[in-house]
Amino acid sequence: MRVLVLGAAGFIGSRLVRSLSRRADVHEIVASDLRASVTPPATSGTNIHFVSGDVLDPRLFDSLFAQPFDSVFHLAAALTLDAESDFERGLQINVHALMRLLECCRRQAVAPKFLFASSISSFGGALPKVVDDFVFQTPQTSYGTHKAIAEQLINDYSRRGFIDARVLRLPIVLTHPGPPTSSVSDRIASLIREPLNGKDTVCPLAPDTPLALASVDKVVEGFITLHDLPASVFGATRAMNLPALTATPSELVEAVGRIPGAKPGHVAWVPDAALQRVVDGWPSVFTSELALRHGIRGDASADAIVGAYRLTMRAQEEPHEPS
Repeated sequence: MRVLVLGAAGFIGSRLVRSLSRRADVHEIVASDLRASVTPPATSGTNIHFVSGDVLDPRLFDSLFAQPFDSVFHLAAALTLDAESDFERGLQINVHALMRLLECCRRQAVAPKFLFASSISSFGGALPKVVDDFVFQTPQTSYGTHKAIAEQLINDYSRRGFIDARVLRLPIVLTHPGPPTSSVSDRIASLIREPLNGKDTVCPLAPDTPLALASVDKVVEGFITLHDLPASVFGATRAMNLPALTATPSELVEAVGRIPGAKPGHVAWVPDAALQRVVDGWPSVFTSELALRHGIRGDASADAIVGAYRLTMRAQEEPHEPS
């Protein structure tokens, strides 16, 4: 299987590349990103090529699709705060580049599987207590609007047989390893990452804000499971929610404090009204009957999310034998 991963150097993308590289049925991965390359595990037998490029450059897709792909994972995006601050660039990255990518897939002789990262922010406005796959999408940010548009385009290309699409709507994904960024998810990730590294941090949200969360491990597992499902399990839409854990910032901080031997840094609670409005507009209880039926599940607890990050930290701290 020949696989393309766009956004491959990102938080989720780099973990996805490493997971795909361990599969016996994947013989080649083309990993593309604007940022630095991905470092695959030393034990990987997969042929991995890193291609540096900007999705806004049409020549990138022409070059990438010189040979066909069996599967395409599209994770590249302008995130919430970026899309809010620069409307035109957000639209170019999140919608126009996607359209060019879909056209490249359509021109292949054989339709590829097409995996896309949508978002919890495609929902908004007056929401029910529990948001499942069938809640009407009324996004309240440009980023959420872009994701909703993308879902409909991808559904139509799949309906026409140009691609075999699978879309996973992601909640807030933790825990970004740093360095810190201005993204919403990273502001929440800092409640775990900074204290566990003995550093002080600031939380811009109210301590009791309910958040729909998932560890990056569950996100990658979800994408792999979704990729392997038969097309027959999907109905009128190829999109589903990734079931999430609902937890508050204070619960994350408490979970960090329960790590044996940890001496966590201090968390200061400094409200940011604009960021609070964005987060309050997102679902806090996020699930999918279809995902659960096919083994795509969320994290069990805040302790599980913190523990997953701690395991990642330990793996990075362990010495590695030279290859």
